[in-house]
Amino acid sequence: MKIYARAPVRIDFGGGTTDIFPFTENYEGVVLNAGINRYVHGSLIALPNETKLEYHADIPTSSGLGTSGVMNVVWLALVNHFTDLKNKSRIAELAYDIERAMDVVGGKQDQYAAALGGINFLKFKYKKPPKIEQIKLRPKILKEFESRLFLYYTGPRLSSSVNAVVLNRIKKKEKRVIYTLNRIAKNARLMRDALKKEHLYDFANYLNHEWVLRKNLHPRITTKKIEDTIKFAKKNGALAAKVCGAGGGGCILFYSDCKRKLMEKLKKNIIDFKFDTEGLKIWKK
Repeated sequence: MKIYARAPVRIDFGGGTTDIFPFTENYEGVVLNAGINRYVHGSLIALPNETKLEYHADIPTSSGLGTSGVMNVVWLALVNHFTDLKNKSRIAELAYDIERAMDVVGGKQDQYAAALGGINFLKFKYKKPPKIEQIKLRPKILKEFESRLFLYYTGPRLSSSVNAVVLNRIKKKEKRVIYTLNRIAKNARLMRDALKKEHLYDFANYLNHEWVLRKNLHPRITTKKIEDTIKFAKKNGALAAKVCGAGGGGCILFYSDCKRKLMEKLKKNIIDFKFDTEGLKIWKK
C-alpha cells in the first residue's frame, strides 16, 4: 500500500516576519496569506524492512513560498495516517516545532497556510495558539482577484542569513526594526480590511506599501535584479509588487489589471496560479 499527501505552498500578502519569536513575545504578529495550487507532494511506502518516503514540489528551488515548512506538514501528514492525528492546526503547530528543534529561523505562517489552504488572516502571540480568520470572498470577487495576480521567479534566494540578522536585531530590541515590524503588522491589518470590503485597488496600494516597509528591515531583502524587474513591470501595467518570503530572490508577486499582457512582456519564469481551498490532503492507493 502507498500513502500520498500534498499541501499547498503559500503567497504572503502582508505581515511576514511578525510571526517570528521573539517579536511575538511582546507584540501581536499578524499575517495575511493564501495557499495556492502549487504543491509539495509526498508519498510513503511501508515495506517489511523499511519505509520509503519521497517528495517533489511544483515550484522552483528557493522560491520564497515556504516550501520547507510545507514539506514538514506533508511528512507529518504521512505519519499522521497511522496515528489518526486529524487536526490540521495541530499538524501545522507540530511542523513548526520540528523546525524550531532544528534551529531553523522562521515563523508559523508557512505551516498554517499549508495545512489549512484558502486565504487566511493569522494572529500570533507567543505561547498561544494562533487565531485564524478565514477570508471568504464572493466567487465573482475571488475570480477577479485571481485574474490580477501572478508570480515571477527571479532565481534562488538565500533567506537564512537575512532572517538571522533580523532575528538578532529583534532580540536586541532595536527600535528601528521593532517600529518597522509594527508598521508591517498594521499595514497587514489594513490589507485584510480592504480585502474583506472587496476594495481591491486599496489592497494593491497596501501590497506596495508592504514592500516599501519590508525593505527597511535589511538591505539584502532586495537586489538590483528585483528592483529592475519591478520597475519594468510597473511601466507595463503592474499596479503593485512585493517579493514573497524573506526576499533577496525567489518570487515576486505582481498585481495587474492587464495580467496577460504583462506576463507576455516578462516572457519567462512566470508562475500563474489559483487559490487552493483544500489545504492538506491525504489518500491511499
